[in-house]
Amino acid sequence: MNTVARYVTRHWDQLSLDRFGRPGHLSCLLLTPRFRASRHVVFLVLGNGSPEPILIAKVPRLPGDDGFLDREVANLRAAHAARPGGFDSIPRVVAYEEYEGNRLLLESALVGQAMNRFLVQCQPTSCIEATMNWLLSFNEATSDGRQEPQESFQRLVDGPLAQLESLFPLTADEGDLLKKTRELTSPLRDTRFPLVFEHGDLSAPNLLVLKDGSLGVLDWEMAESSGLPAVDLFFFLTFVAFARRRARKERDYLAAFHQAFFGPGAWTRPYVTRYAERLQLSPQVIEALFVLCWSRYLSNLAALLCGPGAVLEEETANWLRQNRYFSLWRHALKHVGNLNLIQ
Repeated sequence: MNTVARYVTRHWDQLSLDRFGRPGHLSCLLLTPRFRASRHVVFLVLGNGSPEPILIAKVPRLPGDDGFLDREVANLRAAHAARPGGFDSIPRVVAYEEYEGNRLLLESALVGQAMNRFLVQCQPTSCIEATMNWLLSFNEATSDGRQEPQESFQRLVDGPLAQLESLFPLTADEGDLLKKTRELTSPLRDTRFPLVFEHGDLSAPNLLVLKDGSLGVLDWEMAESSGLPAVDLFFFLTFVAFARRRARKERDYLAAFHQAFFGPGAWTRPYVTRYAERLQLSPQVIEALFVLCWSRYLSNLAALLCGPGAVLEEETANWLRQNRYFSLWRHALKHVGNLNLIQ
């Protein structure tokens, strides 16, 4: 923590932080993310007795493990470059360099209320509307309709599925899941649809309700600057489904997931329809993207867990098999005939 405070104090003028006064008494609050795939340690930089952070600092848990910090920096810079003035809803890179033997990332702080499961339980409609408004605005601002289907298919569909296959010791049954995923997503190979800036993990703890009621979005290490539409929406609505049902066990997660997207009572249909109409996505593309969403997330998670040039150890693979998103992948494929995504 002293390293972060020293850096900020010594570079205060260089970083144009005078709007926060002078760096008289900086303090740092250490946050250690508890999820297993986390690669970073996070610090909230507090200044002059204020309870609100003025900066966010990130350093790798392991010295030299800088790849995902590099990716977050590149994503944030690319996102802000997508339109004049950037976006007040996402952090800005303040500094990124080596300091006292560590790679140090400083970001601007977003201040607001965490959109956690408790807030969603109490205010589901306002939480969904804030996120829908942000996602539609952000995706339309970053949309690129000039993509070549086969190139984007290789990069965004084939690539992640091949990565999952190479990193994960698939059983025969799991190999069948991967085969079926490839079959159901094959229509994306020859279909033109807009690519967007994809966040990759649009759920708690990465969401804030800012002071004006709009959405703030954190943690861009899994983002893709020219990524797939709709998958962020599916991921967020699944988080809402879990929160609404107060899910804690696998059967509750699956029941919430099924109620949200399958059968005649699927409550997410108006939101998916609204999104599909705004982005001009056909029902066939929407269904293929839904099926793909869960396997791609697992592929990214596997990469986070094992690091570059490695494969998952059996114990880690077994842990991933117990992950709720592995169950969602299986459930989506089993019940694909009952999907009810668009009105």
